[in-house]
Amino acid sequence: MSHQTILWTSDGDRGVDPAMLQALASLGFAVIPGQVDRTQEMDGHVRILQVSSGSDVDSLRRAYGRDRRLTLMIADDSDSECLALDIVDVRDEVARGPISARGLAARLRRLVRRDHDVAKGHLDAITGLANRRAFLRMLRDAIRDMLPGETRGLVIIDADYFSQVNHEYGHPVGDCLLAAGASALSAGASPDDRIARIGGDEFAILLTRYDLQTLVHDATNLLQRFSSPITVRGVDTPLRLGGSAGLAVLHPHLTESAAMLQAEAAMYEAKAAGRGRLLPFDFISDANNQVGDLDLQRFNEATQNFSERLVKMVNDMGRRLVEGARRQALQDSLTGAHNRRYFDERLAREMAQAKALRRPLSLAFIDLDNFHGINATYGWPSGDLVLRGFAGVAAKNIRLVDWLARYGGEEFCVVLPDTGLDAAVEVAERVRTAVAQHGFVATDGRAVTVTIIVGVATLTHEVSTALELAVRAGKACLRAKEGGRNRVVSFD
Repeated sequence: MSHQTILWTSDGDRGVDPAMLQALASLGFAVIPGQVDRTQEMDGHVRILQVSSGSDVDSLRRAYGRDRRLTLMIADDSDSECLALDIVDVRDEVARGPISARGLAARLRRLVRRDHDVAKGHLDAITGLANRRAFLRMLRDAIRDMLPGETRGLVIIDADYFSQVNHEYGHPVGDCLLAAGASALSAGASPDDRIARIGGDEFAILLTRYDLQTLVHDATNLLQRFSSPITVRGVDTPLRLGGSAGLAVLHPHLTESAAMLQAEAAMYEAKAAGRGRLLPFDFISDANNQVGDLDLQRFNEATQNFSERLVKMVNDMGRRLVEGARRQALQDSLTGAHNRRYFDERLAREMAQAKALRRPLSLAFIDLDNFHGINATYGWPSGDLVLRGFAGVAAKNIRLVDWLARYGGEEFCVVLPDTGLDAAVEVAERVRTAVAQHGFVATDGRAVTVTIIVGVATLTHEVSTALELAVRAGKACLRAKEGGRNRVVSFD
């Protein structure tokens, strides 16, 4: 940062915690306390606004509007967080308190870096995402740096009804929708994904996944998040951008220009097919390709087109057969979850990446309570229905970046990248609650009560293999079973 001095303003008589002042000083920041309803001068260009649910809204708006230095709002609770999000524009940030000094320092530095990137022309001012020029560099690097066995894709999303929103509600509301759409994409994306606003209502996403099936699945989920209804202040009903998307699968011999053209062609084909869907470039029709003047070269070009289509059909069939065989080899046929082979291979890669990048990684080991009793009481076919139903419930209650695998029998694992122990326990609790509340039914129509026990472990420097991480989560699962079932226990 060019200035290490920050202005900390709060409402009422609240001051800055002396311990926080001391901790920030040790991190290179000098804090000047102030009041929300007063104008303060200082040399630095960053300030903190502390907000509570009792804050006066009008005073807060005036304070924010008259001082346009970079601002981080710290909200005391969910109500004040909503208030802050409604006030700030996309160049500033909102954080939910309480927050540590180290976390506060990291957010302040990120705020300044982002402002610097916008000034340098790297970021889009409305959404805070990378702009088209920066994204094309990312795309070129992604194609150049592809590793053997990696599956990478380029997704282009175009808002279906953006012009209608601008026409009916005005450009400020349209900008709010663009910012909300960007936030939805960022919240649903994996940490390694790259997102940009590349045009007025066009967004681009770079995805790296384990296989083509996962790539298409995650791209579809991101499109659904982008198309969810959004509430905008001053508009009575929720608005929806909607979106159509095209997917281009990247390979080392593809240029960034060709990849963009493929993704855009697939996106326009998705719009023509009825909007609100994602189409991969490989599956779209090439009926609109220009074939020259058929009046002059009808026979030769018709023959050439037929040959090319035939080759393409054979290639597509071969690729789909290979993908089908790969999917069968890595997918559990009963539940549709990933199988043990996929789990072992991908978890090893996830762990290696987490250690190399010094990122957290957690594992939830799940066991269905008294599953043998379910089989004995209701029969094996009902047991299969329960397993299949559980996998569906679990998949709906984990995040986009998480993935589910059947470890064996009635045992499943959820791998949670970029997730510490506390956040992993929250996800596990959400799955446990959803399973306990779900209405499972036997083949004869009888209701089946299903609960689960979950053990959660996180990657530490003491864990060197995927097996060791799974063993830790398994031990926590055993402790949960001994403690009375239908619970989540973390390894410590």
